[in-house]
Amino acid sequence: MRRGGREWRLPALIAVAYLVARLSGGSLPYFVLYLLLLLWAGAWAYTQYASRRIAGSVAVDRRRIEVGEAIQVKLRLENEGWVPVPWVEVEDGTPPHLLAGDRPRLATSLPLVGSHVVQLTLTARRRGQCLVGPYRIRTGDALGLFTRETVLRPDAQITIYPRVHPIEDLPVPLAQPFGPVRTQERAFEDPSNHAEIRRYVPGDNPRHIHWRTSARMGTLMTRQHELNATTQLILLADFHREVHVDGTAAGGHSTAEMAAEIAASLAALGIRRKMETGLLCTGQARFAVGPGRGERAFREIMEALAQVEPAGDVMLEQLLETETGHLAHRATLVIITPRLTPRLCDRLAALRARHRVALILLDAATFAPPGLARRQIGAADPRLIDLLARRGLWVYVVPAGADLRRLADLRVHVGEGVRPWRPRAHPSATS
Repeated sequence: MRRGGREWRLPALIAVAYLVARLSGGSLPYFVLYLLLLLWAGAWAYTQYASRRIAGSVAVDRRRIEVGEAIQVKLRLENEGWVPVPWVEVEDGTPPHLLAGDRPRLATSLPLVGSHVVQLTLTARRRGQCLVGPYRIRTGDALGLFTRETVLRPDAQITIYPRVHPIEDLPVPLAQPFGPVRTQERAFEDPSNHAEIRRYVPGDNPRHIHWRTSARMGTLMTRQHELNATTQLILLADFHREVHVDGTAAGGHSTAEMAAEIAASLAALGIRRKMETGLLCTGQARFAVGPGRGERAFREIMEALAQVEPAGDVMLEQLLETETGHLAHRATLVIITPRLTPRLCDRLAALRARHRVALILLDAATFAPPGLARRQIGAADPRLIDLLARRGLWVYVVPAGADLRRLADLRVHVGEGVRPWRPRAHPSATS
């Protein structure tokens, strides 16, 4: 417990009353002295009692949100004592760089044996994981002579996923056709996915005749299979500590956050197109999600992208050399990085012999804060980009603030190199 901001006034009055009582004598100065002492002791005892009778609880409506979304927090303060609490001050200690609160500090009062519910709104600013709170609850006597502080530490952990952009077109080459995706590759029947049994038609494959059904029906019957080849979409994001640029402190963008958003958006598109989608990246630890389909695979990818930080020690070239040898021949690799070196270019060209490869290159110079000279950030060599495009790789150059919904428009074709990017003109809203 500590004294309030006016801690010196009452002790000063007590000292003056004591001196007056000692010098002048009489009952009135001693009465004032004892009254002040009683007031001081009563304020201390009241603060002790009231602060110990205050309890708090926190409830949140959701535990998983995306960047830009908000959650509602209900902070319930209960007064279990038999005296009212004139004032209670609550300070929100939630990390503001992850969850920004609408009221970081608020004040209220509590009736005797009553409660008060405070509604708070927390908006996700960037991906990550954090606990709501802690909340520092301060209270004291009505005169502000003493204050006491307690800390409420709820166990509500919030996972903030990167923002998912609705990409319109599939901006990656496919090794095999799948579902509704158009491609120049020839489709074939997948014998593991049975569709129906129908009458035999001249020209059908004799190996697909279902003899038991044919004997029962008295005519030839054949099995028909779905035309879904199992193309795999493998996302490899670069989270090395020395390659990323963070301009969020100056109101800009971060290459690490952009890489996570691109990976999340492509994962959502792949799952929506019923492709086996996986993720591989190395940050403060190794994060690997095997190729899978459905909501479960997408949730695992989003969990990994929410946790990974640009603190890795493994270079992207080493990651490609050690992790891509076991991938299936039908896999399509999407590499997301803000750095392109000759060694990485050679590695990507070598992977092109077995896989379809797409490179999403973040233009790191456009992410730099205004105070940092952009010449200090190495720009990608246009000749390397053109070389990869000539070798059949799909290359995209993504600047800061690009509209990821139209990622396919950022593809660099042979001979174009790195073109200067200009923001698209957005049409004005009309009522």
